[in-house]
Amino acid sequence: MAENTPERRLIIRSRMAEGYQLSETGLKNLQHVLTDWLPRIVYFDLNDDTVRVDVIVQRSFTGKSAFNVSFIRADGTAIKRAEYAEERMLGKVCKPFDPKRTRYDGKNDGFDHRLVIYAPDSPSS
Repeated sequence: MAENTPERRLIIRSRMAEGYQLSETGLKNLQHVLTDWLPRIVYFDLNDDTVRVDVIVQRSFTGKSAFNVSFIRADGTAIKRAEYAEERMLGKVCKPFDPKRTRYDGKNDGFDHRLVIYAPDSPSS
């Protein structure tokens, strides 16, 4: 994103892969990852026309969660796909991400919906 751009809004839709189950503790951790870590990591892979990311959570080869992400345009077409491993997300810095303005918007079409807000870029981000 270019310097001095307006805030950016992104919808994150997520669901568990068929057959993938987590304990209650695992589900709480997943909520933290989807609310705090994932928005930081996907920011650097967003295109100007990305309005939504669809996330399928599944077990990785390490036994932790893996996140298969599709980057989606406003017309519903896919731009690209990426996979992120949970253990590689921790500590990613993304200054434009505003976790206080992220909110859960409920479940629709089998996906949990979150609205994520990124503040305008600054020269240091």
